[in-house]
Amino acid sequence: MNKKYSEDEDALIVGEIQSFLQEKRTALKTIRIGIAVIVAIISLIGFLIVTFRSHAIIQARDWMGILAALGVILLGVVIYLFIIPLIRIRRMDQKILKFKRRRSEMTNVIN
Repeated sequence: MNKKYSEDEDALIVGEIQSFLQEKRTALKTIRIGIAVIVAIISLIGFLIVTFRSHAIIQARDWMGILAALGVILLGVVIYLFIIPLIRIRRMDQKILKFKRRRSEMTNVIN
């Protein structure tokens, strides 16, 4: 049994899908920030290598401990910045797929 939908319902569905896609874009931007933090960690490691190459490790152990702790904290932030957005993206894809299945005639508009 085919049910006819009004233009208002179509506009509502398209608006909802657009909001899902906007949330997906936001999640992708968060992943981009995570990549920038990874670059900061790599720079920090490079700084450690260059700075402490000429010094004795025993003399610089306090700095190395602080910078290593900072690196571990940043690594935790990166993991958070990758995992949470990936979960959100998957959730948004599932919701969009549900809309596509409900309204087969909207599939051409959504794709």
